[in-house]
Amino acid sequence: MAGLTVKAVNTLVRERLLAVIKEVRTASGWKVLVVDQHAVRVISSACKMGEIIEEGVTLVEKLEIERQPDRAVEALYLMAPTESNIDRLLQDFPDPSNAKYAYAHVYFTTHLPNNLLSKLKHNPFLVSKVRTMRELHLQFLAVERLSYTLDLADALHNLFS
Repeated sequence: MAGLTVKAVNTLVRERLLAVIKEVRTASGWKVLVVDQHAVRVISSACKMGEIIEEGVTLVEKLEIERQPDRAVEALYLMAPTESNIDRLLQDFPDPSNAKYAYAHVYFTTHLPNNLLSKLKHNPFLVSKVRTMRELHLQFLAVERLSYTLDLADALHNLFS
């Protein structure tokens, strides 16, 4: 297998995240990145803030905290598909007069279950504002060049008890 090159795990994750940010094209060229706790850890394990800013991100905000509306920009949501995160996304787009952002580009770190997809589909205003929705399958942290962790707090206990 001469000539076989192996890319580093953290390089692959960084390239994937930056490609996602770059593919979200907005009229102004700028966007807000809204992330949950897990996404912050995924991004931090692979990217530098400067790399994210170079792709047109003006602000990184946590999904879990109250945010000021900015209806002039589009938001890129990177989050785990959990009930609480879906509820927060729905709260960001309740109706035309109270939307936090102009449009939403929603990326999930893992598979979106059908029951949560149904919950999203039951909000016609949100559906009209979502420009992108994809699953990235990034439910791990790239900690080093050739290693990653699934970040399961009780893994050893569950395996050996």
